[in-house]
Amino acid sequence: MSRQNDVEHLQDLMQRGEMTADQANVQMVRNERFRLVINGLPARVRSALNAAVKSGELECLKKDGHKPECYYHPTFKHLAIAARNRREQEIRQASGCALVRMSEIHP
Repeated sequence: MSRQNDVEHLQDLMQRGEMTADQANVQMVRNERFRLVINGLPARVRSALNAAVKSGELECLKKDGHKPECYYHPTFKHLAIAARNRREQEIRQASGCALVRMSEIHP
């Protein structure tokens, strides 16, 4: 299923009262296998995801340096780790590009 189809399906379940917004947020992470937390999360979403971690539905890798926090489906830890490593590498490369002396640009 595509991401758009997943969202529409979960919205339909919520509209029919078969799923809460908290359950939908957890299911979304499970469907996507992992979710990197780049720009923070609303408190309610974080609370739902943390409750899912406590119940064993999800797992979480805490932020570590440039590696972002990541919630993931328990059987896909390897994908979560790889995504975090890619993100860290992107940040390091972007930082390296930005650290150029003005004398190197305009001799």
